[in-house]
Amino acid sequence: MQSLAEIKQEISLLIEYATPAELRQEAMRLVDRYETDLVALRVFHHFYSYLPEAQEDAIRIIRLLARRQGTFLLCATTGIDNYLYLVTSEQAEFVGPLATGLEDAEVLGFFGIASPEDFRKRCSDLDHLPVHVPAPLDNRLCPICLVEDGECHTLGCPVEVCPWCGGQLISCQCRFAQLGRASLTTEGQIDDFLEKLEKKGRLPFNADEDRPTYPDPTELMSRRDD
Repeated sequence: MQSLAEIKQEISLLIEYATPAELRQEAMRLVDRYETDLVALRVFHHFYSYLPEAQEDAIRIIRLLARRQGTFLLCATTGIDNYLYLVTSEQAEFVGPLATGLEDAEVLGFFGIASPEDFRKRCSDLDHLPVHVPAPLDNRLCPICLVEDGECHTLGCPVEVCPWCGGQLISCQCRFAQLGRASLTTEGQIDDFLEKLEKKGRLPFNADEDRPTYPDPTELMSRRDD
């Protein structure tokens, strides 16, 4: 997995070609502000790679519309328009211009938004919506999978605590002991372990007790994927 510095460097190169010369310095200052935040960096990388209107533009502000289980619904305000993105620490997906609303029932339901009309009401005045805070600076979030205090981690997150032994779930031997196996190599085996984990009772993220500090979360995300 790319490091934060490598992702930022790619964004810097993209900005050289995607942004008007007079806005490049401002665009990079915003990237600098979010240089430790994978979520915002994913938005920058996607936006400057594809430019929704196929013309030079620059992101000026990113606002948080909704967040759940490590998935963010963000609005990027540019010199041309406001654009919606669904974002995790691993990828950003372009939804469309804010003006067209949000019609996807699955996405609306995931974030607990009752209807497209309810979404439009929530976003009728962007100035009243919070600016996205860099995830590492938000003490309510897991620094790796970005779930909120009280939510269960994404399976495989290095921060998740094992409910059997109290150790690090991805490092302890409990997953093997519970299934009577020396390794977990198939999706079916992982599903079986998840079923046992849910039955035992997963320990939700506790921001006061569980939140470690890592200068670059991509380092531990790489460990998770090993």
